[in-house]
Amino acid sequence: MKMTVNIVETAGSRTAIVRQGFPKQKRREAVEKIMADPDLRAGQVGFESRPLHGGVLGRIEMAGGEFCANAVRAYGYLLCKEREIDHCKVESSGTREQLEIICDLERSTSAAQMPMPENMEMAGPDADHLYPLVTARGYSHVLCPDTGADEETVKKLFECVGAPYGFFGIHFFDEESLTPYVYSVHDGSVTKFPSCGTGSLAAAWYMSRNKPDGFHVFTLQEPGGELIVRIAKRQGRFAGTVGGTVTVEDPKELGL
Repeated sequence: MKMTVNIVETAGSRTAIVRQGFPKQKRREAVEKIMADPDLRAGQVGFESRPLHGGVLGRIEMAGGEFCANAVRAYGYLLCKEREIDHCKVESSGTREQLEIICDLERSTSAAQMPMPENMEMAGPDADHLYPLVTARGYSHVLCPDTGADEETVKKLFECVGAPYGFFGIHFFDEESLTPYVYSVHDGSVTKFPSCGTGSLAAAWYMSRNKPDGFHVFTLQEPGGELIVRIAKRQGRFAGTVGGTVTVEDPKELGL
């Protein structure tokens, strides 16, 4: 059996997109094959799938069933590039929303509409070390504002907060930069990511809460590159996009 794989890179995050028609029962084997391939250098794997509803161009389902902002805008850009159009709507695992993708093919950029945070509470190892925990359907993140990345803090927060969540991020940030760490309960791994779209969105949403109504733009330097988050705020309601440059590599055929 063969599969067609596109590697799409967004701010250092390399998403392997397995094209439509690949059987679901073979996905686990496909993920192991892709992640073990040193030439692909994939950070995550998504599977192109048949949309559940009308009005969208495609659907991407992540290997762990999560929502991944970088993968969504990578997939949307890939579809737009193939059809030579500048926008489309897609579905994704981890959210029920149909998400609009806006592309500039000449500049190789895409920006994706995001499911916004739904709840925030304070969490941490003890009363003296509490941080905002932002959750939404498809992602959960602890935010460490104006704090330098500290591995001891990361370890403690993953131990005391991360257990209930399949994919869980801890992000050290200010208005110009963000350093993301992501925990996967599936294999117990903790990884410093090149960039994290939903983490960047959560941080920008957090920083926008006390700003006036209007549009707020955050250009965040991350280990793998730059992400641009745009937040629209009006009367306590928020909408947002995550964008930046995109690189599409030629498709590869892999056998199982």
